[in-house]
Amino acid sequence: MVPLMRTIRGKIILLFLVIVLLPAAPTIYLVGDLVHQSYQVGVNPQVEQALQRGVEFSREVYRLRKQHLSERLAEVVAAAGDAFRRSPPPESSLLPESDDEWRYLAIQVYDPGGRLRWQQGDTLRMSRLSPEHLSEVNQTAGGRMVIGDRRANRFMAIQRLDAPPGGYAVLAAALDSTFLARSDALLRVYQVYRALSLSSASIPGSFLIAFLTINLTIVLATVLIAIWLSRRFTEPLQELVKGTQEIGRGNLDYRIPRRSTDEVGEVVDHFNRMAARLQELQEKTIFLERMAAWQEIARRVAHEIKNPLTPIQLTLQEMVDRYHGGDPEYARLLRECHQIINEELESLRRLVSEFSQFGRLPELNIRMNDLHRIIEEVQGLYPHRNIRLHLDEAVPWLPLDADRIRQVLINLVENAIEADPQNRPIDISTRRKGDWVEVEVEDRGAGIPRELQGQIFRPYFSTRKQGTGLGLAIARKMIEEHGGSISVESHVGEGTRFRFRLPVRSPK
Repeated sequence: MVPLMRTIRGKIILLFLVIVLLPAAPTIYLVGDLVHQSYQVGVNPQVEQALQRGVEFSREVYRLRKQHLSERLAEVVAAAGDAFRRSPPPESSLLPESDDEWRYLAIQVYDPGGRLRWQQGDTLRMSRLSPEHLSEVNQTAGGRMVIGDRRANRFMAIQRLDAPPGGYAVLAAALDSTFLARSDALLRVYQVYRALSLSSASIPGSFLIAFLTINLTIVLATVLIAIWLSRRFTEPLQELVKGTQEIGRGNLDYRIPRRSTDEVGEVVDHFNRMAARLQELQEKTIFLERMAAWQEIARRVAHEIKNPLTPIQLTLQEMVDRYHGGDPEYARLLRECHQIINEELESLRRLVSEFSQFGRLPELNIRMNDLHRIIEEVQGLYPHRNIRLHLDEAVPWLPLDADRIRQVLINLVENAIEADPQNRPIDISTRRKGDWVEVEVEDRGAGIPRELQGQIFRPYFSTRKQGTGLGLAIARKMIEEHGGSISVESHVGEGTRFRFRLPVRSPK
């Protein structure tokens, strides 16, 4: 059993693995090739050369523009004449008009010591020259330089004034923001590209490792799901296998608990119903076998007892008739013994008659009959008893032997009468339940102890001193021959309810 369950579980897990891994291999290959091809498309010498040229061109344009700014300052200084050597600023503005490259902000003039002499333009957005700037200008050839802050877009062209009294001229300007943004963006792209080109082996491998990690996670999750599903499927099968083994051993009381509401649960329900049906059929078979054996015994006993009864009775009568003695006491004793023996012989005759009837139960004569009419006839046999009827109008005519069902009802009513000498009501009720009709006979008598309820349908078992123990056994046999069943519910001191079921359709 265990290897079988393991085989099924293994097949389910293997099936899930095949479903996941079968497309995984070509997918891994395609993804790896796609990553490699994509990387090769983006990272190649042509792209690198184009980006490098773009960066160099941007740097060259940037250099030329700074050079133009320095030249523009030289032009302003040359055109202004001695305006840069006077302390008060000129009345007219020396700030040049903005062009396509630069937006000019302000002009400043410093004395040789680095002190501001005068300024024009947007002076609030300009910073003062530092001694370090002056030192750098003095060290350059031609006494000119350009310093700038790309982030703040602030540039200053500085020129040393060689004519007395000397000093320094400064032209502040700002580049076109679009040019700076595009230049910076191009530089960043080139830097990213360089980083990618230096990692030509690791980046595709990183993508592949990430993809493999995701796939392994999926495989692991699939295995866990497969294990869970296989257990869900095989555990009920294992219980079914165990159940069939128990049934095969003859343990018809074994039932499998239902743990789900799906198809597997339905199979478990069908198994339990099958086991219950087998148990019911086994009980019926055992009962019918016992009944057949008891019937054979009853026929033989009736035959053996019936034969000597008549000679015994005739011999006794002859003994009484031939006594002519004068002893009156003996004559009286003889007559009393004759009467007692005759009464016991009559009892034996009645017992033999019941045994003979039990041993020769006739075949059923099944016809469509009105069950309610039969019940009403039985009620009419007991005019002095309070028998109440509760009849369901939905009960149709049934295929049954009217005489046998009447005998069953009489037997149950007789038992109810003997169980309750206080003449309390006896209820007979019927009801339709699907393809079955239920009949109940309920009294309010002494009840039957629980330990005896399983034996009352056995032949020759009786709780009454004068009973033969055949009535309920015959009743059960007749009901089961109709394809039905009979049961009892009883509580000591409260009463007893006998219930038998008959099929609406004729039993096959």
